[in-house]
Amino acid sequence: MEMQTLPQFGTAMPGLSYDLRPSAYGVALNAASRVLVCRRSRGRILLPGGGLIGDETPEAAMVREVAEETGHRVTAAREIGRARQFHSHRSSKPPVNKLCHFFAIDVEHDPLMLSEEDHQVVWMSAHELMSIFTYESHRWVVEILFAGQRG
Repeated sequence: MEMQTLPQFGTAMPGLSYDLRPSAYGVALNAASRVLVCRRSRGRILLPGGGLIGDETPEAAMVREVAEETGHRVTAAREIGRARQFHSHRSSKPPVNKLCHFFAIDVEHDPLMLSEEDHQVVWMSAHELMSIFTYESHRWVVEILFAGQRG
């Protein structure tokens, strides 16, 4: 999939320069078809995931981030899409255009694995998430996953 064919989400702020930031996210569904998400500060709702470190592959980064943010171990993964998402941090970090790799994943909770303190783990219905996801790219990939289940 070429960069120019990837969906672009978010809006670039005029006058800002955006670095490309590879990132990876997992989309897990439980038996009730609820989606695993993280509730962060300021009410942000996000899929578990984040940026690649060093020469990490997108899948390795996603597995690491899901474990760190949720305390769940990824037991199976398949890539389901890629998109770009403009993001301007409120802190001192530079603005980025995330190259998001999304994976459908199976997870199991590991009671010995602690999630990050600023990540509240929540299982929510896709319907609930459509209006509250922080990033449009996260909404897009959950829609893709549920459309694939119906079709």
